[in-house]
Amino acid sequence: MMLNETQCVYLDEVHYGVVGTLNTDGSIQQTLIWYLRETSDTIAFGLAVHSIKARNLRRNPHCTLTVSSGARYLTVAGSAVVLPAEPELRRRTALRYLGPERVEEWLARPATFERATVRITINKVYGQGVA
Repeated sequence: MMLNETQCVYLDEVHYGVVGTLNTDGSIQQTLIWYLRETSDTIAFGLAVHSIKARNLRRNPHCTLTVSSGARYLTVAGSAVVLPAEPELRRRTALRYLGPERVEEWLARPATFERATVRITINKVYGQGVA
């Protein structure tokens, strides 16, 4: 499924996202994240390689990402793949959320855990106020 232009513009605005994955007991695990829309059908974000999110996605790749701003929201559902860390994605994401004046300082901090990249291929989109 491809996002339309309005949805792409909305996702390109700087908002936090909430990614939802399924735990082994069937409950939902949700986490606030930084994300990047890469194309009209893919979204990427970074995480800790051994995090609950990563373990959940390796076991069951189905997930959602919800981005909200007041009464407007957009949820994408799709299939995710956990990949090796992509330093350039981390840089682009930090630049998006921190701005050019803080990105180098943030990237220079020692990593407290091994990183990975997640790429979601979108197969469903729904929301309110974002046609």
